[in-house]
Amino acid sequence: MRASRTFRVIFGIIVLILFGAYSYMRYTTSPHSSDFDEENARTYSEWLALAGVDAVPAEQTQQEVVVEEPAALEQETQTEAPAELPAEEPVVEEPAAPALPAIDINSWEYMLVNDANRLTAQDFPPQVVTVSDSQCPVDSRIAEPLMAMAQACKDAGNSVYLSSGYRSYSEQAANFTRVCNNNGVADGKDANGFYITMPAGASEHQTGLACDITDRYYEIKNASLENTATFQWLKANCTDFGFILRFPQDKQDITGVMYEPFHFRYVGVEVAKYMTENNLCLEEFVALYKPELAVAPAA
Repeated sequence: MRASRTFRVIFGIIVLILFGAYSYMRYTTSPHSSDFDEENARTYSEWLALAGVDAVPAEQTQQEVVVEEPAALEQETQTEAPAELPAEEPVVEEPAAPALPAIDINSWEYMLVNDANRLTAQDFPPQVVTVSDSQCPVDSRIAEPLMAMAQACKDAGNSVYLSSGYRSYSEQAANFTRVCNNNGVADGKDANGFYITMPAGASEHQTGLACDITDRYYEIKNASLENTATFQWLKANCTDFGFILRFPQDKQDITGVMYEPFHFRYVGVEVAKYMTENNLCLEEFVALYKPELAVAPAA
């Protein structure tokens, strides 16, 4: 009988051990399974009690995992002031030089005659014709534009007189002597060193390409002629007919000739307008094509 009881105890222990092992394996393999019901949970607790292990409170069996959000990093925005660049000096663009007229500078219209570029008695004998009722002689090639300009000036209500055109070498020599005697000079220059009359060979009148134009009722050729309506009209309109004021007041140091508000020279419409718009005298214009002909300012 004692042996039978011992056998039952041993058998019961074995059964409990097997049952406990089975339950443990099921619990560990499927702890969150929906098949793990309350009955199994109670049986498991009983098994723990039988095994002499204190039950673990339910709230401690589920460890709360607190996922801490990473602390927001305060991004320090350092707004650095841009480095000061050295002040740029303004670029001053010089205005582009106007394109030169496409001309043959050796053509007759641009012949340069002055103290530095003299003619001989045989140079440039023009084909002379006389124009207007004054019988003024000029080169035949400028007769038509000259008469057109004179007529337009008359039509504007001015008294136009073509005073002096072409002069031969000998005529210019005689004119030089006469003017020098009348003004008490020997070299044809005034007190400032500017020519009031040109020696033979240095006068533009010998080309027949220029003409002294005055008011019919104004006899003396001097700077006061600029006050006449005739001169004012000619100065404003001469380029339309191909003429320039040959000896302007602001170019005396270059031309070497005193201011003559009566001496008009033919160069053609295109060049006349270019010279006037760019404030050039004939010496300056020709030097743009022939630098060797540039005239140094008069002393």
